[in-house]
Amino acid sequence: MCPGGTRRVFPLPCCVMPSIEDSTNAPVVRDDTAPDLSQSGLARANPIDPATSRLLGSITYDREHGFNLEWDSKEAFKIWLDNEQTAQSIELRPSKIERGSALYTTNQIFRCARNGTGGLKHYQKKTTRERKIENKRLPDGCPCRVQIKTYPHTAVVLGKYVSNHSHPIGLENLKFVYMRDSTREMIASMLRYGKNDKDIVSDSPSDNN
Repeated sequence: MCPGGTRRVFPLPCCVMPSIEDSTNAPVVRDDTAPDLSQSGLARANPIDPATSRLLGSITYDREHGFNLEWDSKEAFKIWLDNEQTAQSIELRPSKIERGSALYTTNQIFRCARNGTGGLKHYQKKTTRERKIENKRLPDGCPCRVQIKTYPHTAVVLGKYVSNHSHPIGLENLKFVYMRDSTREMIASMLRYGKNDKDIVSDSPSDNN
């Protein structure tokens, strides 16, 4: 306060605000410490190789977890399936199929026909060479099943087989199996005379013609 009671006013410093033009022309400062997400593993995951992966569903995982049967191709599996049905006098029908992912192509299950498949009804063409058979489905089903898997990188088919049945097989089960009468009678005759599975398979004509 000045002598005589008057106040001295000190001017405040002036803050100069940048104009719009100054802001747009300001240099851009890059923060090199920030992570480059385009190069990080989070943004770009490595593709899965089904041949070497050990993840659930891969061929390596399946081999180590119960898939103990192996065929060179789907055709080789079909031959094995036909032979198994003939030798045991059983019928194994496709029950369901699951489409896979990067690790496997298909996952398919075949079930004993006496269990029922749970899918579409099996259509049997009526011909003079075949006869009508009695209802084959069991009230409590049958545990027999074959599960196979195919993979995108190989023709190899892996499988596992539950071969036990809740009903008699062989001669007693022939009447529940769809086949030509001539084939049925020939297999029944071989079973009565004590032929083994390999003899029955090698001597039986194909029922696909």
